[in-house]
Amino acid sequence: MKKLLTVAISVVVIAVIAVFGQQANVTTKEYTRQETMVPQPQTSKIKVIASFYPLYEFTKNIARDKADVSVFTPVGVEPHDWEPSTQDLVALENSDVFVYNGMESYVGKIINQYPSVLFVEASQGINLGANSDPHIWLDPVLAKDQVMMIKDSLIKVDPNNAQYYEDNANAYSEQLDELDNTIRAELTNCKKDTIVPFHDAFSYFGSRYGIKIHALSGIIPESEPTAADLKNLIDFVKQNQVKVIFAEELVDPKLAQALADEAGVQIMTLSPLEGLSKDEMSSGKSYLNKMHDNLNNIKVALECT
Repeated sequence: MKKLLTVAISVVVIAVIAVFGQQANVTTKEYTRQETMVPQPQTSKIKVIASFYPLYEFTKNIARDKADVSVFTPVGVEPHDWEPSTQDLVALENSDVFVYNGMESYVGKIINQYPSVLFVEASQGINLGANSDPHIWLDPVLAKDQVMMIKDSLIKVDPNNAQYYEDNANAYSEQLDELDNTIRAELTNCKKDTIVPFHDAFSYFGSRYGIKIHALSGIIPESEPTAADLKNLIDFVKQNQVKVIFAEELVDPKLAQALADEAGVQIMTLSPLEGLSKDEMSSGKSYLNKMHDNLNNIKVALECT
């Protein structure tokens, strides 16, 4: 009986030690945003949340099977004014890395509330001049800088897989180079030089490839143009013989359609790639696929051969 009691006590002691050991491991896993971290050995996949679609796509291509990557903004939702719910914040608390772009207004409210999460601004350090346009990912050359920033953050948290992340980031950057070369080649022989997108998201793209941008609305797609703005836009379309006005997949197309009808022009989709529809997400549509779709529609608008 004494022997059985001794065995039982030993089992309990071992279990208690195991529980406290696990808790100690959790409490030591603390990262800060700007400070140099002491890397902790990874016994399971790291958890990474990207604020919205393009950053999710970049992160997935770098991390692949070494991390659980999810997207913060719900599928099919336009991210400019989106705010996370309590449930979203619980998921954030349980993650290792949060990748954001810089346009997310909620980040400033929460960044100091989660000291164990590494917050990574993917656009940090990119020279944008005086431009306030946050849509960096629409320029494949600038997107490469975001990819490298994300790669560095994954290595910081998971140094054991540093070479894996390095190789994947380099491979994806090569695909972005190919995209850049394709866009340059296919936009070299065009009759027109101006596009009319739904909102002012394409300034970097336009600067990169020599295209003038005359948007229906401002940096935020929900910003409503005045009656005078609409009249000026219709006059511009007619005077410059614009043949196409662009709508977006995550924004109600009624305004773009009304303008197209009034001006007597075609309406097409030009995606700012701020998110995918549910159908696109389930079918595996990628950033590269969407950029090629954009290119094809821009070629129609610019009458390229």
